[in-house]
Amino acid sequence: MGILDRIAGRVDQLVAGDGDSQARARHEVESARGLVERGDLESAALAFGRAVDGDAFNPDGWIGLAETLGSLGRFEPARDAFRRALTLPLSPERRASTQAALGRLYAKAGQLQKAIRELRKAIAARPDDADSLATLGRALIGAGEQEGATFLERAGRIWPDDSTTGAGLLVEAADATEDHGAAERLLREAIRRAPGDAMIRTGLARYLVTRGRIAEALAEARAAAEACPDQIAPWMALRQVNASAGDYRAALEAARRERAMGAPPPFAVWLTLALGTQDRGAIEEAMQHGVAGEANFSETRAMLDGRLRPQDGGVASLARAAPTPSARRFVVRTLALPPVPVGNLYAVLAWAEALAAGQPALLPLAVPLARAVEALDRPLLVAVMGEFNVGKSSFVNALAGDEIAPVGITPTTATINVLRYGAGGGRAIYHDGTARELGPRAIGPFLKTLTDADAHAIRQVEIFAPVEALRRVEIVDTPGLNSLRPAHERVARDFLIEADAIVWVFAAGQAAKATEREALVLAHAAGKHVLGVINKVDRASVTEIDEVVRHVQLELGELVQGLVPLSARAALAARARGDVEGEALRSSGWPALEAALESGFFGRARELKRGTALAALARFVDEARAILPASSVLIEDAGLMTAARAAVDMAEQGLRSALAAERIDLRSRLDGAFRAAAFEVRELVRPRAWLFGEHRADPEDETFLRDVLDDLAGAATDKTRLALLAVVPAGDTFLGQEVPDLVSEIAVAVERFRAYARGIIEGAAAVFFRVDLPRIRLDAVDIHHALGRWSPDPEEALFRPVERAIEAFLSRARANLDERERDSEITTLMRRELLVTPLDALADAISSLERKAGTVELSS
Repeated sequence: MGILDRIAGRVDQLVAGDGDSQARARHEVESARGLVERGDLESAALAFGRAVDGDAFNPDGWIGLAETLGSLGRFEPARDAFRRALTLPLSPERRASTQAALGRLYAKAGQLQKAIRELRKAIAARPDDADSLATLGRALIGAGEQEGATFLERAGRIWPDDSTTGAGLLVEAADATEDHGAAERLLREAIRRAPGDAMIRTGLARYLVTRGRIAEALAEARAAAEACPDQIAPWMALRQVNASAGDYRAALEAARRERAMGAPPPFAVWLTLALGTQDRGAIEEAMQHGVAGEANFSETRAMLDGRLRPQDGGVASLARAAPTPSARRFVVRTLALPPVPVGNLYAVLAWAEALAAGQPALLPLAVPLARAVEALDRPLLVAVMGEFNVGKSSFVNALAGDEIAPVGITPTTATINVLRYGAGGGRAIYHDGTARELGPRAIGPFLKTLTDADAHAIRQVEIFAPVEALRRVEIVDTPGLNSLRPAHERVARDFLIEADAIVWVFAAGQAAKATEREALVLAHAAGKHVLGVINKVDRASVTEIDEVVRHVQLELGELVQGLVPLSARAALAARARGDVEGEALRSSGWPALEAALESGFFGRARELKRGTALAALARFVDEARAILPASSVLIEDAGLMTAARAAVDMAEQGLRSALAAERIDLRSRLDGAFRAAAFEVRELVRPRAWLFGEHRADPEDETFLRDVLDDLAGAATDKTRLALLAVVPAGDTFLGQEVPDLVSEIAVAVERFRAYARGIIEGAAAVFFRVDLPRIRLDAVDIHHALGRWSPDPEEALFRPVERAIEAFLSRARANLDERERDSEITTLMRRELLVTPLDALADAISSLERKAGTVELSS
């Protein structure tokens, strides 16, 4: 037997053996397919594995193994199996379907660029493969490429007109495209293809809302709800469109239909719609769809129960949830007090006190109002004032008819004493709010033994005495204004304002001093009735007394409403002896003082107390308004907001202008780079003399060209990066946005394009030297023409991502401005509704009470 016969025999044996392996592999494949149909994927994977072990060239085994492993979520072995299948001889149709399957696997794993590459190969072989077109379209959209909408549209058009699948793909294409006209056209075509598909019609309704075409959107949403009343999507769309149209009651009705179908909107949506209706019943209904812990749930409950307070952060949070300015005003007004009870002084005082107590900004003003409310029901409060050592305490004792006010106290240990009717005793009230009770016999010793530090700590001392005169009047005995401690001066000035009337005691020998005039000016400005008492007249002649009276009248004028000469010691002594009609009492000046007090104070007690209360209310209004920000601050805030929006517009103009310029300039620089490379190549190749006139190159030449192009393209791209970064807003933040984030996104896009360009350049160098160079003239123009067709297009890899980053950056900045503007609106609204408007109403109520008091005074 010759050698050829032996070789043939061996081949027959191998073929026979391979035939058995192939047969077993085919059997395993069939078995595996059956297991797949039954859903036993693990066993199917093992069977496919045995098939490829038996026949490594069986494409059915490798493809089946890849698909099964992919279904089991085992990405890497599935990928490797697909790759092995693609190394085998496959028909063009089979190769395209395998590449499509590998592309879908990559897409499922999130490796979009690899998915796009494989799917493009599949579509090149099978351009009418709808599944591959759709998968490629979705992968491109996932990668941020607008081209994806085109592939989805192509996929949708391949399906028959009556196919809901094709209509759905057109809807996806509409969602992905940035061309508004194309989007509407695709949606309407999808509706024509699938008129009974509520999802498509509601998609058109939502699209029309984004374009501001609310009436058309409502018509589409209603048509969808009528056509498919048992589907939830139309009702959801109808809710959204009605809310966009501002018809929140209709939106709530649609929400109720959603709830009836078992899928109610979230609590936040219910609350927004309910607040939009400004209906407490609707808000109560919304509460049924929330639970404790959800945003605004507890705040809404507190608002409904009347427990929400202006100082609570929940007020602003609820107002932000309200969809319209009027709804936000509704939220804020739920915190407002009821209208001012016009015409009732007691009620107006209580209302003002409640206003002050409920507003953190006004809380410091609540204490004087509380004292005014309390004082309205007390006897007439008369403050006895004057400089030190003019006999104020002696006058107080004469007025009371008993020695109840301490005399002989030094200036440093003097206290402010309030004399009131009572069984006896008193109490010391300290600046820290504490009080010390004092028995009837403890008052005098307590006051006479005070140290400087003790007196400094006391705000006032209340002294109670069973003296009939104190049933009509409470008396404030103050230390001399020229020797007051700072701590006492503030309290004395409070009494100067809070007292219903003032008795100013002058010393006969030194009346109407400049310091006295200063204090009396304050009393006059506060609207106080001041009776002047010239004390210690027992030490002066009648002529001297007359001269003192004329001097005081000349110096003080209307600051004092009357002047009465008096000897307080003589009056007290006469009254203590019971000499109420004797010469001693008359010569002391007491009858004239008593008449002046009756006509000026006691007979006008009601009028004076009302005047004090009205003055307290007027001061409250003035002081409260002074606390509020001035209108100029609001104008400044508006100016800042306008400037901020102008800054966004300027940043947008700069970024978009730079981007538009670089779209042209980078392409020009890249073209210049390939032109420069053409000259480099010509100079590299021309000195060589090749056999038969061929233009050939060494492998090192490819590396040289690749490096030249890469360097030139890199330099061109760096200029683009610098040009774009030059117009990025300066600083770390821009209207709440992190500027480094935008810088990073630009850098990432540039690097992505550089990587893409390197891949293109690598292919260009190989093809140019191996294919193009042998066929062209050794001329720079021809070389540039051959190389230039490889110039990488920066649009999708660089400019579109940068454009999207810029749009997102500016959009977030504008959203921040919108939020700031809304918060400013809410702050202004709260200030107006809870402070400005109530204070205006209170001022009107005070004016009404003052007119009423004036009318009563005139009639009397």
